[in-house]
Amino acid sequence: MSDVTDRLEVSVEDQTFRFTPRDVVSRREALSLKGASQVGDEVVLERSDPRATLVFEQSGGILVHGIARPEVAKLVAREALLRLGHQEEGLMMESGPILLGFRTGRSIISSVAISRLNEASMNNDLGAIEIAATRFGGTIILFPSGRGFVFGMNSRRIGELAIHTYLEILGEEGALA
Repeated sequence: MSDVTDRLEVSVEDQTFRFTPRDVVSRREALSLKGASQVGDEVVLERSDPRATLVFEQSGGILVHGIARPEVAKLVAREALLRLGHQEEGLMMESGPILLGFRTGRSIISSVAISRLNEASMNNDLGAIEIAATRFGGTIILFPSGRGFVFGMNSRRIGELAIHTYLEILGEEGALA
């Protein structure tokens, strides 16, 4: 680890998981769950403990948002299936894009970062640098305070590699204070 990333702290903030049950859950069934509502073609259920959003897709899949750990997301999906009287056996899971939060422990000199890094641009709505990390499959948002987010990448390891790579480049270019 280099001195540029020695104070780096990374955490998984959110990940999307798609569960495909053996038996398709109909919209009518999903709407029978307490608190469920129809939004377009899908049924949405907001949970509070653990905090999560379940989306029952028209295709029969169940998306779980707001949970970072796959085993917890699976428990949430299994519970919904059991409440509906469906079998949990044969439940298939796919992991979707991940949202990472990080702190560099260093300040970012935005003007230097934008002028010296081709992939970087200023996102004026956020007041942050937006790095199009296309070779890693996602985007990095980096605030002048050194706080940042990575989204669109498929795994924590790829996200961490992207963060390390761009922090090394920004360090070499003199954009870290």
